[in-house]
Amino acid sequence: MEKRMGESFPSDELVRTLVPILPNASACDWQLVRQGPANRVFKVSDGHQAWAVKVLGPDTFSAVDYTNVYGLQKQLSEQGVAPSLCGFDKHARIWVESWIETPEQTHLDTRLLANALWRVHQCDVNAPTLALVPVWQHYLEQLSSREARPFVAQRDKLTQLLARYSHYDDYCFCHNDLSFAHLVGAQRDLIIDWEYAAIGNRYFDLAACVVINEMDPEHKQALCEAYADVSTISINTVQQQTDIFLPIVQFTNDLWMAALP
Repeated sequence: MEKRMGESFPSDELVRTLVPILPNASACDWQLVRQGPANRVFKVSDGHQAWAVKVLGPDTFSAVDYTNVYGLQKQLSEQGVAPSLCGFDKHARIWVESWIETPEQTHLDTRLLANALWRVHQCDVNAPTLALVPVWQHYLEQLSSREARPFVAQRDKLTQLLARYSHYDDYCFCHNDLSFAHLVGAQRDLIIDWEYAAIGNRYFDLAACVVINEMDPEHKQALCEAYADVSTISINTVQQQTDIFLPIVQFTNDLWMAALP
């Protein structure tokens, strides 16, 4: 990824912030590996060890409490589900964890995704509960009245749908943002980017996986079949409930995109 004119990678300020976590940060090799609307991620290496350094976006936009996410990932790391953590500076909004080398794979492996979802859903962790309606409200408040108006009408309809299909038995720990790129390691058996993880509806998590990975009907069917197989939940239930939550996920995603600064 190209750097912007006049910008150095890493900046002196970023290196100074990292010194308490990575004392030799200035002597390391830096590579910008991802730049999204919410954050930037660098691979930082000293030739022997490597770290993922995430520079988080402004907290005025995101409803994510990264202090809680850090504590959550500590639990997940201990259970062998997530990479180990190295440090977090709340004020500078810098996050550091172990870099996990991952072989390149061009095709979308729905069975790996289904297995990862089921593994997450089985985790016993202390996590917050996903309250979608307040999250929607937070993003609506980032919009002007004119921009928010069409979303408000959708929100009112989907709130009723959410209430109708929020069954206690379907609640478990969820990732809520599982793209294939979030599966890392030689066997892709570790999972990264836990910002939106929470106790929630498993079918919202499945639908989110469909939307985030831009699955076509064939891949969506394969994901549902693989999840039904590993979970022993009937394929009809998995398909029907995932389809119900697709518009809820799509609305959440569209609203998030619209609210980006």
